[in-house]
Amino acid sequence: MDDDFADMLREENDRLREQIAFLERALGLEFMPPVEWRLTPSEARVFGALCTRELMTRDVAMAVLYRDLAKEEAYEKIVDVYICKMRKKLRPFGIEILNRWGVGYELTPESRAIIAERLEAHHG
Repeated sequence: MDDDFADMLREENDRLREQIAFLERALGLEFMPPVEWRLTPSEARVFGALCTRELMTRDVAMAVLYRDLAKEEAYEKIVDVYICKMRKKLRPFGIEILNRWGVGYELTPESRAIIAERLEAHHG
């Protein structure tokens, strides 16, 4: 293989890796919840996406849940199941997830403050 071509491919790979990392951060995929919240890895990804935006749409939640899978027909109802389970786990910590009917989910300002405080203490 020509050295110039190999260099070009390496540069392209590096650029694509940077773009993937940027998109994963934007989706909230690097979110690390406190252990005591007992969120599964999938729940943590959904919660991370919720924390990184004012409103998390179902499409965003589906993208977070199924980003690595080649499923063409994932069931959107699964988002409701994850939200329900997360609500039960987070309620004792004062964190509330609200429905925006027909649009998606959001956190209350009070919940965002609690999350910020807990994460600061957790990641200190």
